[in-house]
Amino acid sequence: MLAGVLTAAGIILAALLTLPIPIVHLFTVIPGPFVAGYIGGGVAKADEGRIITFGLLVAGLMAIPAAVMLVIGFVVEIDDTLKILLIIAGAAIVPYVWWAVTMGALISYLVRRRESRREAPSTAAADPGDS
Repeated sequence: MLAGVLTAAGIILAALLTLPIPIVHLFTVIPGPFVAGYIGGGVAKADEGRIITFGLLVAGLMAIPAAVMLVIGFVVEIDDTLKILLIIAGAAIVPYVWWAVTMGALISYLVRRRESRREAPSTAAADPGDS
């Protein structure tokens, strides 16, 4: 599960690097946690019992940048507008990441489950007398 969590966190952080690029950030930052959950959930092979835990672990890792944003917003003397944006983003990032990563991992699990069910009948349908 650790590899999947680190993969998901890496995808989210890579998406955050596009934040200063106008228009591009709308297509990377907002869906980034969902895509990270889908890919990371596949890497971790998170099943129905581990999807929520997977989302919580990724959100826990994202608490580090959220805490940095909140500290900068409350402690550092910067422009008031930037300060408000940092505080709002710092407070919203963990719940949003948890929800989006969990939904992405859930969809990843459902896709993997459907694919395994499609493959299972084809191997079981082979007649043992054909050999």
